[in-house]
Amino acid sequence: MALKITDLSIKKYERVVHATNDVTKLDCVIAIHNTKLGPALGGVRSWTYNNFDEQKADALRLAEAMTLKNSICGIKFGGGKAVLNLKDTKKTPELYQSYAEAVEVLKGNYLTAGDVGTFKEDLIECSKVTKYVYGINVETSAPTSRGLFNAIKSTYNFINGTNNLSSIHVAISGVGKVGGKLARVLVKAGAKVTVASINLESINELKKEIKINKTNPENLYRTNCDIISPCALGGVINTSNKDQLKCKAIVGAANNQLDNSETGEWLLKNNIVYSPDYLVNSGGVIAIASEINGTENLLEKHLEKIGDRLQLVLEESKKNNQSADSVAKHIAWERINSSR
Repeated sequence: MALKITDLSIKKYERVVHATNDVTKLDCVIAIHNTKLGPALGGVRSWTYNNFDEQKADALRLAEAMTLKNSICGIKFGGGKAVLNLKDTKKTPELYQSYAEAVEVLKGNYLTAGDVGTFKEDLIECSKVTKYVYGINVETSAPTSRGLFNAIKSTYNFINGTNNLSSIHVAISGVGKVGGKLARVLVKAGAKVTVASINLESINELKKEIKINKTNPENLYRTNCDIISPCALGGVINTSNKDQLKCKAIVGAANNQLDNSETGEWLLKNNIVYSPDYLVNSGGVIAIASEINGTENLLEKHLEKIGDRLQLVLEESKKNNQSADSVAKHIAWERINSSR
């Protein structure tokens, strides 16, 4: 067999493997963080990493985030993630088929789906090799954006005492599938929307449909607005830009938006509400879980619960003067530790 599986010993992770294939040029890390609630459910990210340490760190970080996300949003799945390094290879059917071989080796302890850089056609190739692939027919950006919209309404209600978005100003970083859909529904609700993206074509296309303001990506986090919504990559709220923030709250779909927990504490002290991303952006995984469980008819009800759960987190944060991030993590781990 060309597939090679190397187990990596990582504290606090149930299993981490490095999967390689000299023929297909597969270079993948699959991290299973916690399966106490059920098999680890998380997508495979297809990305270019400079080195193995960077790739492994991303897999570990994302897998832990999936544990928190899957717990706090109420589904019966654990957390895991795969990251596929495209640095020395191109995307081919054979690449994803060999990745699926690695998923099959894990015998259902890890269930894979799409993520950044991994699309329907890639998942179809995976399905030729393993049954442990989901979300092929689920367009996750729609439920993710709907859940995000519910979270924005809950956050705005928390800071302003109203769900009416006719006077809100939201600055969105990244107007891809999720950010673009969010911009459309916000404008429909009467909101003022400012957007920034490295993809100017996506902004120009969006401006043909709706009225939006445009700014540069480096200026977005200095925008005087109610809510900043990071909808691209993570780590965007950090030590280099947090002092420039002029918003009242941060509510976005990007994973791991804060560079570290200290930034979350800083936001609390400076009266900037942070709505934890792993709760806010859980609409996609809720949709996939609904597909697995055959409960698609209850999807909208579950998406509405994102706003309800967030409201409880924010109220608890205010009551105990704790960051919303730490409150949400406590709730997530409480559910995990109380499960049988």
